[in-house]
Amino acid sequence: MKLSKEKLIEKNYITEGPILRSMLKLSLPIMISQFMQTLYNLADTLWVGKLGANAVASISISFPLLFLMISIAAGMTIAGTAIIAQHKGAGNENEINQMLGQLVSFIGILAILLAGIGFIFARQMVTWMGADPSIISDSAGYLRIIFSGMPFMFGFFIFSSVLRGIGDTVTPAKMMFGSVFLNIILDPVLIFGLGPFPELGVQGAAVATIFSRAVVTIYAIYLLVSGRKGIRLTWANMKPVKEKIMMIVKIGLPSSVEQSMIALGQLFMTTLVTNFGTMTLAAYGIVNRIISVPIILAFGISASATTMVGQNIGADKKGRAEKSANLSMIVVFASLSMIGILTFIKPTLFISFFNNAPEVLTIGSTYLRISGLTFGFIGLMNVINGIFKGAGRTVPPMIISTASQWVFRVLLGYLLADLLNLGQTGLWWAIATANVAGALIGFVWLRLVNWTTKIVKKKKVELEFEVQTN
Repeated sequence: MKLSKEKLIEKNYITEGPILRSMLKLSLPIMISQFMQTLYNLADTLWVGKLGANAVASISISFPLLFLMISIAAGMTIAGTAIIAQHKGAGNENEINQMLGQLVSFIGILAILLAGIGFIFARQMVTWMGADPSIISDSAGYLRIIFSGMPFMFGFFIFSSVLRGIGDTVTPAKMMFGSVFLNIILDPVLIFGLGPFPELGVQGAAVATIFSRAVVTIYAIYLLVSGRKGIRLTWANMKPVKEKIMMIVKIGLPSSVEQSMIALGQLFMTTLVTNFGTMTLAAYGIVNRIISVPIILAFGISASATTMVGQNIGADKKGRAEKSANLSMIVVFASLSMIGILTFIKPTLFISFFNNAPEVLTIGSTYLRISGLTFGFIGLMNVINGIFKGAGRTVPPMIISTASQWVFRVLLGYLLADLLNLGQTGLWWAIATANVAGALIGFVWLRLVNWTTKIVKKKKVELEFEVQTN
């Protein structure tokens, strides 16, 4: 039966119809999913905060290490989103299933290797970061448990990225909601030992997180194997194909380097923060959790831009891809700037929700006020990077993020905090400068290059892939 024009537009809403409506339809479920993701960290921080500032510091120092270890596989899943989005736009349905199998087998092996490395060297990692001896045991124990469940984390990353590539952002959001709901229930039970459960302290938060992730990942695998979401995972497609693995690596490696540079930058920044004591480290961790909430909006719009740009380029609708990019940048900058003003006006209101220690409130308020004024630029940089990734050009985001993290955060932070004796306030100003500089570099780059050429081209029955680096 032939579809009406309205039904056809609704079915292909990413490449047809009003751009703003399409962007919101894609981004809102992603924001909900990311909000659920952030609730993992917020719930852990909230309940662990009841154990004291040292407990908060023990998980705060762990996050950059975790981010570093997952960055390699995360970059590859970004490549999967870009490739699958362009295949979807070009109508290459068989290639989508083949790429799914390659992503699962390749990233699955990476996840197991990284999990083993992290589990073995967890204590050495936190010690190397300069953690106070009083928090090393808790931090290392937390990390070991999280690393043990890393294959489940990566499994859900693959599931979410593939579905986003084909335009389904609702299913991952629903599943993330269920996982977070389970995590929030388990957190106090395992941390404080309620009922028949033992009191695990900080490590209880890690057990709750990994168990919750495992449940949704197992269900995600079922959905992929059954083909209920329009894509199917089969053993045949999981057999490594050199050309496809190389394509994933070529497009994904710059994203992995980008994520690694961000993680290393955050790790070194955390090391600089630890020089100013446990209270400063606790304030730093709490404010970063607060900042992660408005960044949800940036992530949602960035991810929707990746899908919209990818599918429209794949469908040879370059003009629509450019309009989608421009609208995404305007929306994210305006909305995050307004949120930043709110945190500037009432910083203690947000910080006191996690910890009421006077020193933590004082230090954290300064950090939140300075960074709040640059929230719009954080969003802008994220969306610009998402635009480049949707186009399959992962080198520019790598350079933008690396410059932002290392030149303006770490090096400038060290200069202001230590050499110019501005203390931790110097670190906060360096972070704000990095946010603005990264956005401006990305905006200029986006205007200077042609990023609308496909990375997938159909020639008869074979596909030729070209990785664009400009």
